[in-house]
Amino acid sequence: MARSLEVMPRTRDPCESPHVPAFALGKTFDGGVLESLDVEPSGEIRLSGWSRDPNAVPGFVVLADSTVVPRREEFRLRRPEVGLLLRSKTADHGFAIAFHAGASMPCSVVEVRLGDRRFASIRPGVARTEPHYAHLFDETRVLHREDIYGYGPPTPDADPNVLALARSLPVPILDFGCGSGALVRALLGEGIEAEGIELRRPEIVASLKADVLPFVKLHEGGFPLPYRDGQFGAVVCSEVIEHIPDWSIALKEIARVARRSLITVPDMSAIPALFPHHVVPWHLLESTHLNFFTQTSLGRVLSPLFSRVRYLRIGEFQVNGTRVFTSLVADCER
Repeated sequence: MARSLEVMPRTRDPCESPHVPAFALGKTFDGGVLESLDVEPSGEIRLSGWSRDPNAVPGFVVLADSTVVPRREEFRLRRPEVGLLLRSKTADHGFAIAFHAGASMPCSVVEVRLGDRRFASIRPGVARTEPHYAHLFDETRVLHREDIYGYGPPTPDADPNVLALARSLPVPILDFGCGSGALVRALLGEGIEAEGIELRRPEIVASLKADVLPFVKLHEGGFPLPYRDGQFGAVVCSEVIEHIPDWSIALKEIARVARRSLITVPDMSAIPALFPHHVVPWHLLESTHLNFFTQTSLGRVLSPLFSRVRYLRIGEFQVNGTRVFTSLVADCER
């Protein structure tokens, strides 16, 4: 029996985003070469290589912590250079085999076998993260638009970036479109005077806990807002304006009830920035988003309402070294 090959992940550029531990194997088997193994944070494990037979995929087995990982799917890859090497009439000599380790498989040790032969024993050192839309790995139904571009319940936790910015605002603070009241709860917990306003919807009512309920006003969505001019020191409006049909009236009302406003919207510049990587952050396509702002277009609508607007970005992430952000922030003062 062949000895186990202890494999180190390839060296990555320090500018690259945290990604998949990619292990170069380069191990031959009867009929081809097993070239690499990737271990995804989602639990996806993929073997890649080539075989002489373009119609057959070798029967590799993957174990995670001594437990067999279910083989999810296999497919061919076009490898013209291999076809030339083998003097073959087809280029489809490459293959990939995808396995999926469930949440109960930590994948601290991943082993690759083919029959009695042990190809590699690998410690990937990857932190597991259950992804959104995980069912799209192997969904059996044919899905439709409403199955993909949906929306979920309000988040139960305050965004740490928004909370950090809100701490410096003058009080009292109104959270406009407060969802489950997570930001209001966090501010109150730090002794900061705050309250929220939100639409009276069943999912909102169900999400409001007893501790924050007295500090949240539920309304029917009409304007003007039920507050006097300048009633608040500041308004926080985080990821809300993009959902409102009458967004221009909402912004005027926000400016009316407070001298200072902190407004965040999805950063649409992430779409062209990530175009070379064939990536679109899925949150930007959420089904209830009606309005899409750039810093230029947002500035044009805010400048008549405020004497000063300062822009920030939050939620930084990287894709293959390209830095992008989840949200555009406008810090406004009348």
